[in-house]
Amino acid sequence: MQHPNFETRHPLQQEEQETGYDPLQNYNRNRDRGSLDSTVESTLQSYGKEWDDLFQNSNYLARIRQAGINGRLRSSRFRSVCWKVYLDGLPEDKTQWISRTKELRAQYEKIKETHITNPRKAAGQQDLVVNNPLSQDEGSLWNKFFQDKELRSMIKQDVLRTFPEMLFFQEEDVRTKLTDILFCYARENEQLLYKQGMHELLAPIVFVLHCDHQAFQHASETANPSEEMKVLLDPKFHEHDAYAMFSLLMETAEPWFSSFEREVRKGKEEMLTSIPFARPQDSGPSVAIVTKVNRIQDQLVKKHDIELYMHLNRLEIAPQIYGIRWVRLLFGREFPLQDLLVVWDALFADSITLDLVDYVFVAMLLYIRDALIASNFQTCLGLLMHYPPIGDIHSLLLKALFLRDPKNNPRPVNYQFQQNLDYYKTRGADFVNKTRANTKVAPLNINKVSSSLLNFGRKLIAPMGGGSSGISPINSEVISALPPQAQVPRPLAEPPSCTTPTNTQMKSQPYPQTQHQHRLLKSESMPQPQLK
Repeated sequence: MQHPNFETRHPLQQEEQETGYDPLQNYNRNRDRGSLDSTVESTLQSYGKEWDDLFQNSNYLARIRQAGINGRLRSSRFRSVCWKVYLDGLPEDKTQWISRTKELRAQYEKIKETHITNPRKAAGQQDLVVNNPLSQDEGSLWNKFFQDKELRSMIKQDVLRTFPEMLFFQEEDVRTKLTDILFCYARENEQLLYKQGMHELLAPIVFVLHCDHQAFQHASETANPSEEMKVLLDPKFHEHDAYAMFSLLMETAEPWFSSFEREVRKGKEEMLTSIPFARPQDSGPSVAIVTKVNRIQDQLVKKHDIELYMHLNRLEIAPQIYGIRWVRLLFGREFPLQDLLVVWDALFADSITLDLVDYVFVAMLLYIRDALIASNFQTCLGLLMHYPPIGDIHSLLLKALFLRDPKNNPRPVNYQFQQNLDYYKTRGADFVNKTRANTKVAPLNINKVSSSLLNFGRKLIAPMGGGSSGISPINSEVISALPPQAQVPRPLAEPPSCTTPTNTQMKSQPYPQTQHQHRLLKSESMPQPQLK
């Protein structure tokens, strides 16, 4: 899920022993254990009771939603079942759970049979003139096979980088499941295909299902599970259930990966409108995701902390630099997996539309707001791109709920991040240097560009960053990283100056120069009235 050079455990994070059931530790601890100790046996006795507490109630839906929002699913052995309910993978009527589950599994079986083909098996049933390895015919199974192989190779590259520190994701069987699910999703959604980052949404789903299956198998040794448990938690359909849950999640997350302004899919139309008089950062890799992160910073952050909003604008830190990754991956790289699952509990339980994402985003900024305001560009970038550890993830969720609806949610205890910022300054500098190293600027044809457009372009054009992150580069990240005298070339219409302003002078007076350029651009670009 994370890149190989990304540290999942922060060097400043204190080691804390968490009480209760930790699926991450439980997987590694019980992997080769042949028998259950007395503690696990006593825990398994409550397996049926936990199911009853969650689901055997006429008002069970409200109860499990509240459990997810309040962080009470951290040690639950039925987290995957709750997620299925949250994502509408299971209907509210529990009598339909078994039939709905079997229906979704049959659908995936059919999808997999359709898209994962072996041309050798069908060789006797096809015309060899069309169906041979050298054929370029669109109907050739071999032609399709080679196209599929290329797509699978791209997916496999990302899958191999998924949680490199976890043994579970290094198992070949798990990697094959991840690859098959993502491949089938791409073939079922040809307009979107596969985008980098999707594997980071799928991996936690696969892991949660595995943990629940493991708990079910242990419980079955000492207890008699119900028929619902046997069907919903059958380990044989691990891949089928993961595909169904991932597809349901992508129904909401898909616009954040798409680069289309307008999409009509599955009978429902989505209109994604652009902002009039938009800034360059308002157009980018995806209209939906760029509009979303800009709205969060320009409206929500401005509303809840005007000082922080002005500081980020003064440093020209566009929300796309860090926010696209935060939103697309549902904060998957910002928290350890055990905390991330608690965040997803709340996001899914709150609403299938994931509305709480916006306020978790703001709460994360407010948590480090003092450090951000006291920092320069590089340190701020380090804080945002390598988010600091949080001692109590639930306090962050309470803050997000309070920001959204202060009348119905209690004011949480005020908390602030306090750490040595040297580490983040170094990480921010590393990010800037890496961006510069990967920079390639397309040359401008001065003979064909007007002076006003040339000035505007020199200030705002951003080079395409290197790598294959799947998240398009941000216009302002390289420009902001340059030294002050290299950030904004002098307008052609401005007379040369004999003195070069110092860095301090340029930082303390960012607005007059910007306003002058805007006035210049406006006067040159507006049609001039003709004198009679």
